[in-house]
Amino acid sequence: MNKIGLGVAATFTAEPLGDALRFWLAELGIHGDAEEAVAFAPYDQVFPSLLDSGSVLGRARAAVVLVRAEDLVAEDPSAGQDGLDEAEAVATDLAAALRTSARGSGSPHVLVVCPPSPEHGSPEVHARLASRLVRAFEDDRAVSVLTSAEPYEPGPDEVHDAFADRTGNVPYTDRYFAALAAAAVRRLHAMTTPRPKVVAVDCDGTLWDGVVGEDGPDGVVIGPERLEIWRELARQVAAGRLLCLCSKNEEKDVREVFARHPELPVGLDDIAAMRVGWDAKSVSLRSVAAELGLGLDSFVFLDDSPVECAEVRAGCPEVLTLRLPADAAEAAAFLRHCWPLDLAAVTEADRERTRRYQEERQREQARGEMSLADFFATLDLRVTITPAGPEHEARAAQLAERTNQFNLSGTRRLDGDEKFVVDVRDRFGDYGVVGLTDVRTDGDTLRVGAFLLSCRALGRGVEHRMLAHLGALARERGLARVALAFRETERNRPARDFLAALPAKVEPYGEESAWYVLDAADAAAVVHTPGPAEERAAGPAGTTGSVEPAGPAGWASVERIATRLTGADAILDAMRAGRHMTEVAGASPVEAAVMRMWAELLDVAPASVSDGFFQLGGHSLRLVQFMARVRAEFGVELPFDTLYTTSFTVAEVAKAIEERQLADADDEELAGLLDELAGLSDEEIDALLDSENG
Repeated sequence: MNKIGLGVAATFTAEPLGDALRFWLAELGIHGDAEEAVAFAPYDQVFPSLLDSGSVLGRARAAVVLVRAEDLVAEDPSAGQDGLDEAEAVATDLAAALRTSARGSGSPHVLVVCPPSPEHGSPEVHARLASRLVRAFEDDRAVSVLTSAEPYEPGPDEVHDAFADRTGNVPYTDRYFAALAAAAVRRLHAMTTPRPKVVAVDCDGTLWDGVVGEDGPDGVVIGPERLEIWRELARQVAAGRLLCLCSKNEEKDVREVFARHPELPVGLDDIAAMRVGWDAKSVSLRSVAAELGLGLDSFVFLDDSPVECAEVRAGCPEVLTLRLPADAAEAAAFLRHCWPLDLAAVTEADRERTRRYQEERQREQARGEMSLADFFATLDLRVTITPAGPEHEARAAQLAERTNQFNLSGTRRLDGDEKFVVDVRDRFGDYGVVGLTDVRTDGDTLRVGAFLLSCRALGRGVEHRMLAHLGALARERGLARVALAFRETERNRPARDFLAALPAKVEPYGEESAWYVLDAADAAAVVHTPGPAEERAAGPAGTTGSVEPAGPAGWASVERIATRLTGADAILDAMRAGRHMTEVAGASPVEAAVMRMWAELLDVAPASVSDGFFQLGGHSLRLVQFMARVRAEFGVELPFDTLYTTSFTVAEVAKAIEERQLADADDEELAGLLDELAGLSDEEIDALLDSENG
């Protein structure tokens, strides 16, 4: 069964989304050779499509589901509490169906709760449905809920199309469909694309106007527009990103700016690392990456200088280096439209990340003052391993998705019968949930499908305690062996080194995988013994080895989206840019306008005024869209019986538009004359008649 790139289901006619969705897939470089790029489920078949594994949604690599409350809730908007109760019940059923579809297909789902019709929808029922669904998927990494088209939302008068809704159940304007497509694809991008962990920023011209080394800490300016940049960065910190400073300045001057502005939403306590000096910024970024124990491919660097950006792109090609506009307001808008800075879901572990990295620096400082053995002896490491509960679901999924260096099997899926989470703390602070195992019983063997540990806890013996726990669990259950699944990846060398030191027998399976099998007693007896080799291999923050770069980042595409595709009109203009119209000699202004509309709707430009709508690939949905555009541009409604003919050519429809305009004008002129006559006295009317007869 062929996979579909993007599956779409809606409670209304949503096919106008298709062009915009395909535009974004092309913009992001997502092409399916043998796949259908975008496919739509049958009209108003949301629930059947979610529950049928063979449907468009079941076969899609990603899914977008769009609903309106008024299409799902049968109650009259005036039904009060009954309507709200039904909204709650519908939300419960819809949430269950979405979970079934997302889990069954293994693909991310975006649910868009679309705005109600001003004529028939109930704002209260819409709000109840939306809030209930948002709560249902608050920490879910497979389903994400949108309740607006932000930040692409057009003005309120540009959302609804009452005529198209009444004619073909197409409820929204072209602008709003473009906004919905952009918002949905952006959310899918956040759900499926690795997110950077670090935001490194320049200071002069980025965080403030002026040069602190020349103007002094009191001379730099942080105005209202520049403050918006700080707020955007504060949101990144709150979402778990590490914020670092990378600036060519004197460190005391930069610190003094922070001291003089305590009102700023970001303080020095929020800075995970700082490199302020005169080294090349690529050198500074490599130093920060070493301090944090993170790969450069997890960094975003922001600077207003094209020279500095070029230097970092050359020296650190793994970093996503973005040039901020010099204008403060434009720079803040750039950050709001910078897709890599989006996060689909934020866990408590994310929110605590900066604090934990600061604690890690304290550990490193203590470690530098004593031998490695003495360091571990005084660390007071406490490892707690417990069965995973519902409260751990989001963090467990995040660990499986993000852990690369110490991930024995390289797995992203958790398929075992039982899962155990590993919580770690020491005298410096709480690491949180940093480890995960996933097990099942197979005869006399406890088979471990997932065995992974966050890099921030690596190299301290936590992995040994995890294995000892599994050995003890196997013995408690009367099992003889523990088998660890292993598959080599480009980045899991620490996992290979750990396995190589175990008294295990290797049993290959498949082409690239193996089981490392230990006697249960041997597994239970595993302990951590730090030695010289480990001390040499251990890098900052306890990581081992180096992280392979992900390759050059697509900064040009990110900058284009963040500066040029920031609103519905800009997106529509970009979509139309590739559709070239050839001017037809002798075409009237109305005929030229009709030809332009057809070229935009049909992706085929008419070559003459004799070309027919249906011959160029038109169909009933495109016809409704065309009629809506005619109504918006010319102020006339074309009847269906005029259009559903074989003579529906450019010339004929232009003639129909002109005739309707003339008829409407005649009606208005007659109505105006009657109003004028109604205001005249009998004597004035007699005088007018006499003058006409004379």
